[in-house]
Amino acid sequence: MIVALLLLANMTANTAAHIFLKRSAAGGGVKRFLFWQVLGNLVGFVGVLAYVFLLKGMPLHTAYPLTEGLSAIGVQIVGGLLVLREKIRPLAWAGTGLVLAGIVIFSL
Repeated sequence: MIVALLLLANMTANTAAHIFLKRSAAGGGVKRFLFWQVLGNLVGFVGVLAYVFLLKGMPLHTAYPLTEGLSAIGVQIVGGLLVLREKIRPLAWAGTGLVLAGIVIFSL
């Protein structure tokens, strides 16, 4: 149960951090840039902490691909599609399916 919560915390924090860092690149002045940079890096640090605690209950060779794969999917779907309203091409969706298949294989 705790492993699942740490995975969720890591994925959520990494996804949010990428969204915030993307917002920092949108322009709007130095204050806006610094605000999103600081927020993105703080949330990213929370993701790192969740990952470190996750490593206590899961081997590295399993935790790394699992967290990276879930974060990539989270950034694409939540960050790109839902929050930033970016168009995702069919080939990118195919790649998402392959990443998901890899996660399933790793978790066996």
